[in-house]
Amino acid sequence: MKIIKIMLLGMLIICSSACTKFLDIVPDNVPTVDQAFQMRATAKKYLFTCYSYLPSLGSVSDNYTFLGSREIASPYPGSQAPGVSDGILQLCYDYQNIVKPIANYWDGDNGGVAMFIAMRTCNIFLENIGKVPDIQEVERKRWIAEVKVLKAYYHFLMLRMYGPIPMMKTNIPVSADVEAVKVKRDPVEEVAAYIAQLADEAIPDLPSVINNQREELGRITAPIALAIKAYALVLNASPLFNGNADYAGLQNKDGQALVNTTFDKSKWQEAALACHDAIAAANSAGFQLYYFQKPFDLNNISDTTKKCMDIRCAITEDWNQECIWGFAHSTTTELQRECAPRNDVYSYTYSLWAANMNACEIFYTANGVPIEEDLHWDYANRYTKLVTVPATMRSILKPNYTTSYFNMNREYRFYADLAFDGSSYFIKQRPNEDNLLYINTMWGSSSANSLSRYSFTGYWPKKLVSWKTSGDGGSYTADAYLWPAIRLSALYLMYAEALNESEGPSARAYQYIDEVRRRAGLDGVVQSWAAHSRNAAKPSTVEGLRSIIQQETMIEFIFEGENYWNMRRWKRLDLMNRPVTGWDVTQRTPATFYKVRSIYQPRNTYKDFLAPIRQYNLYVNPNLVQNPLW
Repeated sequence: MKIIKIMLLGMLIICSSACTKFLDIVPDNVPTVDQAFQMRATAKKYLFTCYSYLPSLGSVSDNYTFLGSREIASPYPGSQAPGVSDGILQLCYDYQNIVKPIANYWDGDNGGVAMFIAMRTCNIFLENIGKVPDIQEVERKRWIAEVKVLKAYYHFLMLRMYGPIPMMKTNIPVSADVEAVKVKRDPVEEVAAYIAQLADEAIPDLPSVINNQREELGRITAPIALAIKAYALVLNASPLFNGNADYAGLQNKDGQALVNTTFDKSKWQEAALACHDAIAAANSAGFQLYYFQKPFDLNNISDTTKKCMDIRCAITEDWNQECIWGFAHSTTTELQRECAPRNDVYSYTYSLWAANMNACEIFYTANGVPIEEDLHWDYANRYTKLVTVPATMRSILKPNYTTSYFNMNREYRFYADLAFDGSSYFIKQRPNEDNLLYINTMWGSSSANSLSRYSFTGYWPKKLVSWKTSGDGGSYTADAYLWPAIRLSALYLMYAEALNESEGPSARAYQYIDEVRRRAGLDGVVQSWAAHSRNAAKPSTVEGLRSIIQQETMIEFIFEGENYWNMRRWKRLDLMNRPVTGWDVTQRTPATFYKVRSIYQPRNTYKDFLAPIRQYNLYVNPNLVQNPLW
């Protein structure tokens, strides 16, 4: 009977999910909810069930934001793309729909995680954990705090995807009448406030660090709770939801406005305070920006190689000092197979995930300013000029090799994050600086002889491939790292953004941008623009610094999927609609290879800032309203 009630309640809340999904909320070998809370051991299983809805952010088949960001591209739906479902590819090529939405997190369908079921599961835990007799009060409070933060996070995931959502503060009882079950959407600012409230309630009972790392890494801590609160309040303050007149018509059927159409600077002030608190807690717990520590058995490497490793390993080094929250369940074996180019050490990779060359324009020059602004960089001829690589660049490019000017004199993140013809490829099997591995991707080489295992732009997102990944001829063994869901650098850049929007350019805002830039080997913002930019005063205005912060964020989080959401909260259709371009990769000489091809032109409109609700849900629950233009 209990299971039937749980299934019924779930149907009433989300209107359409398959009933079998609800069986997942009861741990294995526990037939009813009541029995799940009869003792500590079964209650702990239920606690971990609450964690089980965390999305697999490192999965090629589950995380559509990798490709949806337009930073990575893969062949069209229907082509051979091992490990990637057609649904994910269809979404990334603008095939979203309202009949059967792709990556449907509202219902947990078609590649989506059932977030409303996740929230219900958390509520059931919170309603019943007080019944467990054989648990110490300190531990009970910690578990309650963890689940409150998970509940906050699940609300946040839905907020950034759908905007206004029905909050799941408590579960609707089975005895509720039909009208009570017909929930409506809650305004964005109320959802954001509820997320912040849950985090605040939880923080006093959470540890600052995980002491029992063998068994508890990945569980919620106070810095994680504060970071989620910061993310939610930054989203609430961003242009998508703060003063967005385009959403004036997004109202419930009773006329209740769901998005704030009048700009409110105080939202940025609240966001800045939340970012400050999250950073302070993270720093106190020992988190700092990652810098590569050379293992004792690694040969000497150049300062340039080490700088590239500072950047690359911030993603691929498990539980490094920058990773505030890692998803231990989300490993990256298949992701690396997609992103690793075939080379002279290992060739058994899929290699189909291509870095969009147009998106790679976002990287700065070596002078730390945009390529179109640099006084000393030949922007006009970036695609047409061929150059010979000088020996001084041997740590990142093959000496005396012909390449495009586009690849020359770029910042370290360009070389750390990308693999391309003539680029160095530092891996554990070739660690000697005098014996560097270089990628050879001219057509007909060992790395480029089959379009079924080759980047169709000529670039690969090397950033996502661990340097410890190994192979031998036809073998390939990925060093599967966990996915870093929250990094300290994100808090630094969000804090700088919130400070600029709330009080204008300031030394504090520069400080946190410059911390991220320093790790990338760049001078500070003010110094770099003054010395190298055609727009030297850019950092001194709100609009100019906003542009700089957004570009810095796009660079720092390129290929991670994070920018999928950043582009939307900033309302940057120009970024969402960047064409997918690349070189003419089936050519055999530099003169013919280095010709730009247009591969795909996205066609996003402002309706794509938010995901659609499945049309069937609107039929079942007439109080729900659809997102604009869907």
